Amino acid sequence: MTLKPNLAIVSAILLLTACGQPAQRVSKECVSELETSAKASTVNTQSGPVCGYIDDGVFVYKGIPYGQAQRFMAPTDPEPWKEVRASRSYGPVAPHGDRMGWQDDNQAFTMHWDDGYPGEDCLRVNVWTSRIKADVKMPVMVWLHGGGFSEGSSQEQAGYDGTNLARNHGVVVVSLNHRLNALGFLDLSAYGAKYAHSGNVGMMDIVKALEWVKANIANFGGDPSNVTIFGQSGGGGKVSTLMAMPSAKGLFHKAIVESGSIFNLMDPKYSRRIGAATVAKLGLKPSQIDQMAEVPYPQLLAAYREAVQQVSAEARQDGALPTNFLDMILFGQCPVVDGEIIPFQPSTPEALALSKDVPTIIGTVYHEFTRDQEDPIFKPLALQQAGDRTAAGCAPVYFYQFTWESPVLDGALGSTHCIEIPFVFDNVLRHRTFTGGGEDAVQLGHRVSKLWTSFAKTGKPQAEGMPVWEPWPNYMKINIESTIQLIH
Repeated sequence: MTLKPNLAIVSAILLLTACGQPAQRVSKECVSELETSAKASTVNTQSGPVCGYIDDGVFVYKGIPYGQAQRFMAPTDPEPWKEVRASRSYGPVAPHGDRMGWQDDNQAFTMHWDDGYPGEDCLRVNVWTSRIKADVKMPVMVWLHGGGFSEGSSQEQAGYDGTNLARNHGVVVVSLNHRLNALGFLDLSAYGAKYAHSGNVGMMDIVKALEWVKANIANFGGDPSNVTIFGQSGGGGKVSTLMAMPSAKGLFHKAIVESGSIFNLMDPKYSRRIGAATVAKLGLKPSQIDQMAEVPYPQLLAAYREAVQQVSAEARQDGALPTNFLDMILFGQCPVVDGEIIPFQPSTPEALALSKDVPTIIGTVYHEFTRDQEDPIFKPLALQQAGDRTAAGCAPVYFYQFTWESPVLDGALGSTHCIEIPFVFDNVLRHRTFTGGGEDAVQLGHRVSKLWTSFAKTGKPQAEGMPVWEPWPNYMKINIESTIQLIH
């Protein structure tokens, strides 16, 4: 005898196995309506119409081209299209080497990496919005991913998903991919005007994305006159760099730097040496420089990495290698102060003047990479950046230190690098392999995301259940019980 399945029981079992909890306790995050009608979600952009999907009231668009570029060249507008372009899945991520942590079970579990698929045609944006037709436009938050300037993507962490910020906080969230490592920051400017900006094309990609936001975000319900850029680690470094770029001025109005304050971008003296060493290691002569565009990516990356090591040793002998640990890591693998795209180091008075009117949130987490002591790497740089901006008479600086500690892996993580990201995005449950997903953590995530989004809306971070956050030299110590303290 064949038994027919009871659909109600099957549904309950599926919910139980998918969510790890009884059906009657399933949260709204777990059960939601998904609509994939192209008609319901189609939006026009300057390049052509796109359609996404609607996740329980949130319109989601992924992998929209914001530009195109030949290898080592400045980005240009994407090729236009006429038919509605399906934009429901992430586009290619910038190629990069093996990720630190792939072979470590604990890191693989907690971070739950999503590395997508690589492709050099990676200039794509993703958008989350609660409404596409609105008389009153919503503030826009543009997320810049971490991974230094060498790796990472807009989808690599579960915490990067913008659905909850859009659904719960009335903002439009944008994230993006751009060129990294040798594809974004290999300085070949010594080989002629054609390659004049090759050492900064990765940052030029981000500016192109911000230009896309200015031109198109109103059609997604966003306000192009109220844009906040925010990023963590390498993403915070990109935010710091954008504040020193004339081409980015006016494309954003507020900035948040999370564990990413940087001061020493590449000196052309050494970035050009790295470019020359890379060319030599590939067996090419200066007259063959155009062949760089055809070198297979793995071969290019290997030569670039060897060249960075070689020139780092030379700089150390010259006494020119930065002594700060973070700057040492970034040496040879970050943007170039070329006098044009980036005229000045980010800490100079000239650079600070470019972003003088931009309110900022700057801060770190308590342990970063060291479980047993307070953050010795990022905090001093963050303090310096906040102090420099205040001394220069810039718009208010709100400083924080995130001290909540994850209970995952018997508390081994502490308040580690990246831990604030799920809280900022209101994604504590979505990334519970990192946060544990406990009730106190969920509530803290609601409050922290409210701080960040209220700052995006008004320039002042405020949230119910949190103390009044006064600007520097005050700072907020963020935890289940948050406090305001004075910088010592």
